[in-house]
Order: sequence, then structure tokens, then C-alpha cells
Amino acid sequence: MATGLSDANLDYVLGIIQKNPNTELSVMCEHLQIDSRDLLNQLAISVARLFITGARDFHYCDEVMNIVIRDIVDLSLHADMPQPAFSIYQAFDAGEYWHSGDDRNVFPWEKWTRPELDRILCEVNGGVTGLSK
Repeated sequence: MATGLSDANLDYVLGIIQKNPNTELSVMCEHLQIDSRDLLNQLAISVARLFITGARDFHYCDEVMNIVIRDIVDLSLHADMPQPAFSIYQAFDAGEYWHSGDDRNVFPWEKWTRPELDRILCEVNGGVTGLSK
């Protein structure tokens, strides 16, 4: 299973995305010498970890995943959906709003996103848990 990006590579990708969210995925892939599927999966895992560990807040991580969903979907047009990137995107997407019946005193990302990311990261880590605060 894919792992996250190194700190240096993650900083590079997040910096590029922040400067120009429309940067072509191929530019980052060429710089890092990695194929697009691996980059998207590793980026998504890294972003999930940033949120779970509290290094970045929900809004930042959600924004990153909303930027890269176009690339995730584009890849799926010609091959299988990149996983876990798509599942991680869906987990962040579920935290963007209160669902029917949700308690308004509980943030949606705490009810929907965090548990799903814990589950996904547990799978990625071969069953190792304890990533959440």
C-alpha cells in the first residue's frame, strides 16, 4: 500500500498547490519522479495524517483535497479510481456539512471525517491504530 510523501516532497507539493491550484499534476510528477496515481495517493495519505495529527486544520486539508479531486477523477476516466485518494477525498467531503439528524454542537468533520480517516489510515498502516488525537 502507498505511504505518505516525505516532509520535503509534501512541502513542495503543498507549496505548488498553494501558489497555483491549477498547476498541472504532470509538473509535480516530473519534479518528484513519481507517477500521477502514486502522487495523488501519497498526497492524500499525507493530508489525512496532517488533519488526524492536528498539524493542519480541517479547512486547510479539505481545500487541498478539493483542489486535487479534478486530477483524481481525470485519472479514473482511463483506469481504476486512485485509492485511497478518492476515499480520503470523500471523507473530507462528508465533513463539509451537517448531515440530516446531526447534533449542531458537533462539528461534521469530527463526526464524519475523523473516524473515516482513522479507518483508512489504519488500512494503509496495516492495522496500526492510534493516529487520532
